[in-house]
Amino acid sequence: MAHLIFETLSPLFVVFAAFLALTTLRRLYFHKLKKFPGPRLAASSSLYKTYYEVVKGGELLQHLVGLHAQYGPVVRIAPNELHFNSYLAYADIYRAGSTFTKHGPFYKCFGADGSAFGAIDPQDSKRRRGVLNPFFSRRAILNLEGVVQEKVDKLINCLTQRQQGKPVNMFLAFRCATMDIITSYSFAHCTNSLDAADFYDPLLVTIQTTIPLIWVIKMLPFLVPCFSMIPEWFAKRLSPQLLAFSNLRKLIGVQIDKVLSGENLLESADNLTIYHRLLKVPSGDDQPSLPTRRNLIEEALSLLQAGSDTVGNTCTIGTFYALNDRTVRMKLFHELRDAWPDKNIPIGYCTAVIKESLRLSHGIVTPLPRVVGPIDTVIAGYAVPANAVVGVSATCIHNDIEIFPEPQTFSPERWLQPYSRELDIHLVPFSRGPRMCLGINLAWCELYLIFGNIFRKLEMNIHDTSIEDLRRFKEFFIPVHQGRQFHVVLKEESS
Repeated sequence: MAHLIFETLSPLFVVFAAFLALTTLRRLYFHKLKKFPGPRLAASSSLYKTYYEVVKGGELLQHLVGLHAQYGPVVRIAPNELHFNSYLAYADIYRAGSTFTKHGPFYKCFGADGSAFGAIDPQDSKRRRGVLNPFFSRRAILNLEGVVQEKVDKLINCLTQRQQGKPVNMFLAFRCATMDIITSYSFAHCTNSLDAADFYDPLLVTIQTTIPLIWVIKMLPFLVPCFSMIPEWFAKRLSPQLLAFSNLRKLIGVQIDKVLSGENLLESADNLTIYHRLLKVPSGDDQPSLPTRRNLIEEALSLLQAGSDTVGNTCTIGTFYALNDRTVRMKLFHELRDAWPDKNIPIGYCTAVIKESLRLSHGIVTPLPRVVGPIDTVIAGYAVPANAVVGVSATCIHNDIEIFPEPQTFSPERWLQPYSRELDIHLVPFSRGPRMCLGINLAWCELYLIFGNIFRKLEMNIHDTSIEDLRRFKEFFIPVHQGRQFHVVLKEESS
């Protein structure tokens, strides 16, 4: 019997081995990217990247630093993918008016095909973003600044009510605040994350828990539609992250079902929501069709995940560094105290602190892959064929010693020099071009109000947290820090 099975399968193994050999030879010696330097294993198989993403657990970005040191400014990191490390390349890839498309296999791992973020085609993305752009415009943000200020005030109150001398987890506190802001602003339905004991909010923890799933889902994309069908008891036994992801979609789905069932949530909302924009699209050939339930869930999930962590991480990084340097801390406090409450007084030093916080927190750290097309192009002086996948990590720009001398040093003064305006184009935590972050105006509003209130009203000291705790991170699209979460002890500052 065993002999019969062996005879049956042997030809299949031979065919498979021959196929692998021919594929490897083609990729190494006949592929359109064969002239670009890089590891031969990377040129042979995409599993090279998968190893650092999944097996090593988010260490591809760290590995890329070593590859660029060995091979130069452009490296072939997969059979059909190049990574660059210069701003010149960044500007070419993510420029305004670019015809490059998003790389479908990468963006599908977010399970958000029906959202503006997940749209692959540039024209489809333009239509979807056109619906939401007015909601996140500077004018709209200014009109609803009170919504943001209300949550920042609540954050301050929650912190001042804590027992003096007791460590407070600011990693969670900042993310609870930004979660409440994004849900109140976008959905007119606050999650009240700030009310959670010790800021340990279940929804926030759910999002944090699911982040490391990204590379597994990228490797096994069929898992995304399966999540909603897995029974809760089985998901709980299989993986806490899987259960958390499933529960998050259910929480969003409950609210969307109420909106779609006509429970007058739109009419009774205290402010306009994304549902007002998405469900009341004017008709026309250049407008996207009305979203389905799935589209609404995916749009909401994208906003929740992006809106809660990016700003929260920037506040975490910036607050730590400001507290770690008494000179920075006192300059910031005196500027804010002297300017309050006149909004017309410039707060240039606070702006510099925020910019430096954005630089060192990076925003999205994974290289955002784009597909070159429809014709061959030139990127940073290199001729790149159509259909090649290209990208640059924001960390390569923010850590470039030619642009930012001593890049690991927190120095707001670098943004206050005569040449500093030239640095602004190199600050890319929200990306650039037609696919840049929709919520950039809301993010800046949050950062100004959080930094302005925290450093004017509170006196804080770092508790049992080091620079290394915040510098070491794994790359799961956003940075996931490996050290102790940022804690402080505080007492109220007279305002």
